[in-house]
Amino acid sequence: MSGVFGVLDSKRDTQIKPLLTKMGTKMSHREWYVVETHYDENAGVGLGRIGIGIFNQERQPVCSEDRNLMIFLSGEFYNAAELRRGLKAKGHRFRGNGDLELILRLYQEKGEQFVHDLEGVFVLAIWNRSRQEVIIVNDRYGLYPLFYAHYDGKLIFAPEMKGILCDPDFHKKLDLTALAEYVRFQHLLGDKTFFERLKLLPNASLLRYNIRTDCLMVQPYWDLSQIPELPATLTFEDAVEEAGRLLKAAVNRLTDGDYRFGVYLSGGVDSRVILGLIDRDKFPITSITFGQRGCRDVVYAQKIAAKVGTEHHYFEFPDGRWVEDFVDFHLELTEGFHSWIHAHGISILDQVHLLIDVNLTGFGGAAINWEDPAILQAPDDLAFLHHVFYSLSQETTWPSLDDIEEKLLFSPRISSQMRGLAFDSLRSELAKYNHLPYALRAASFSRFNPDRRLFQYYIVFSRPYFELRLPFCDYRYIEFIYALPPEMLFNRKLRRAVVLRFTRPLSRIPYDKDDLPITSGEVARIVAKLVQKGKLFINRRVAPVFSEHPTLYADYENWLRNELRGWGESILLGERTLQRDIFSPEFLRSLWRRHQSDLEVHTIGKIAPIMTYEMMLRRFYD
Repeated sequence: MSGVFGVLDSKRDTQIKPLLTKMGTKMSHREWYVVETHYDENAGVGLGRIGIGIFNQERQPVCSEDRNLMIFLSGEFYNAAELRRGLKAKGHRFRGNGDLELILRLYQEKGEQFVHDLEGVFVLAIWNRSRQEVIIVNDRYGLYPLFYAHYDGKLIFAPEMKGILCDPDFHKKLDLTALAEYVRFQHLLGDKTFFERLKLLPNASLLRYNIRTDCLMVQPYWDLSQIPELPATLTFEDAVEEAGRLLKAAVNRLTDGDYRFGVYLSGGVDSRVILGLIDRDKFPITSITFGQRGCRDVVYAQKIAAKVGTEHHYFEFPDGRWVEDFVDFHLELTEGFHSWIHAHGISILDQVHLLIDVNLTGFGGAAINWEDPAILQAPDDLAFLHHVFYSLSQETTWPSLDDIEEKLLFSPRISSQMRGLAFDSLRSELAKYNHLPYALRAASFSRFNPDRRLFQYYIVFSRPYFELRLPFCDYRYIEFIYALPPEMLFNRKLRRAVVLRFTRPLSRIPYDKDDLPITSGEVARIVAKLVQKGKLFINRRVAPVFSEHPTLYADYENWLRNELRGWGESILLGERTLQRDIFSPEFLRSLWRRHQSDLEVHTIGKIAPIMTYEMMLRRFYD
């Protein structure tokens, strides 16, 4: 994972160079990784960056003329040219055209307020020698994860948890609240990791650490409450026009550069709208699809690719054996924060690496993940809490444990501590958004918890192979979308309308979720449903005239009952798992029998997090 890393020891007890070297080695997953460091043993300071050699090709660090300031960076800025012009107008001189020097001059001009001028996807570290202080800043959405730990007079930070675990002085103590969240929600909340004292830097944060005083401060610089209001007279048609304009501008800005661009293409809305908005002079574009042959994603993606004219590549999942082949590598990259049932795509990265440099991903395309009016128009805070808990545990991904199963899961040693812990933790996390109306609370919580702590790991495990750009995370587009009334966004209403307005030929290809063409009006949708029912009736009662395509592109439930059964049993019911005194062996055996009986659906959402947690313990704790 690309990012910045470092060690600052106020006691000067740490051997900086060997630790920095070890951190860089542990986080270098492929031979093309680039690691650059700077260290000063006498000062107790070591900083570095790690990347894959596509973005940020200038040498790092970049220093001020007096060597007082030192900059490390991962990522890129989308308003760099505008910022550079403004700084030149104020008399700043540039030695080159790189992003690091831009940050240097901007910091010299504005101090810590410089962060408010930045637009992009990034994490950066500035060492100020005269102040004996490091400043770390990430983008609004925290799209480059950064972990940190402050202990024994020392700050250590890295883009992967394992970078911090390299330090033999870090004492690993399991965070039971994190465990409770993981088995109920299949991801963690807020800034927690699996270990106490080891945290994830929140999005839109400025971290400051002074090595003289051993003082650490983390403060936010932005949240959704700062989004400007839109005119009350704005119509839905106006919203469609402006959203399409902003998204098209973002897509074409992000296809600038001498890179081989690609799009992971499914039968969904988000990837097709990105592909449809790319200007023709940006072609050729590569599109990539994976999954079980004949499923909706595969069939409809091929049709979209043919309509647009991409260089399309399809990678088949004939069965689930690839899971066992790649599960260790997935664990190494995602460190247990991402369950193995979300590893789809990792098996094709070696091949995709040969095809593209940058993937334009549809991540963040759903402005509102939870469209339940009971959440967005909740009568009070308790009602809001109740519905968010249900949606998070039962609807965001595969359904997780219920209350009875949670009570039975844990061993007697910790059972009383764990009861209700996930609910209480969720309540605390939601309280951070109490200053927002319910719709924005739901949007903020969703984007910075399930989106960032779960779905963003598709980006994390891809970054060792290619860089990613995210059109739906464009600052101007986000500010506009989140200022709209929620009812304009339900069921991707606005996104569907953008497809119809800006890429109409792609609307005729069915959407994988409902197997219907993309329509805007309710009448057109009813007609499409009636046509669909008519085709199904003919297929069932007369003859199989019309083609039908299965929904699933990956069938983890049945794979775990068949080709992955032996592997799954060795993890869930292995001696190391049963002897930890964390989970009840009796309940684990019962849960495994329930899954193998094939009498229930979605038991995979209860089993997979337990398996992944155990694999995390074996790799990073034992």
